[in-house]
Amino acid sequence: MNTPLRCVVTTVESDAHAWNLIYLQLLLEERGSIVRNLGTCTPVDLVVAALVEERPDLLVVSSVNGHGHHGVRILLRALAARGIDVPCVAGGKLTVSEADDPWVRRDLIQRGCAEVFVGPTAIDRFQAFLDARWRTGVDTARPSVPALPGRQTGALDQTGVVSCTS
Repeated sequence: MNTPLRCVVTTVESDAHAWNLIYLQLLLEERGSIVRNLGTCTPVDLVVAALVEERPDLLVVSSVNGHGHHGVRILLRALAARGIDVPCVAGGKLTVSEADDPWVRRDLIQRGCAEVFVGPTAIDRFQAFLDARWRTGVDTARPSVPALPGRQTGALDQTGVVSCTS
């Protein structure tokens, strides 16, 4: 008998959408997972506290407002600063331009996401990720993703978002 996957589902502070979080919660629960949904406009400190308290197998961050890329970067930095080591995946509409999806995916993986799911195949790829990692016992460690030419990494603003080492 497999132990149920324990997940924390959240969004970023700037995202007030709930439907995506509910959808992911139901999808994960239908697969037998135990889910704690932190709701909308989730402060980073609340996510950190939930991870310390719950000690989940997976953190699922979903944003559909087009600004999730920045929020996920802030969250990843906070987790690293506090030494919290939990696999994190992100997905949804993380930027206002779908043309940026490949760059956003690479950037977030380089910063610590186990995987990033964007575009029309996001849910199918998310389910395949879950199947590969938790149903077959295969550890889908963070993929190696080369940097895209012409994109700079570094601080976005004064919020403390800094580039990660690759």
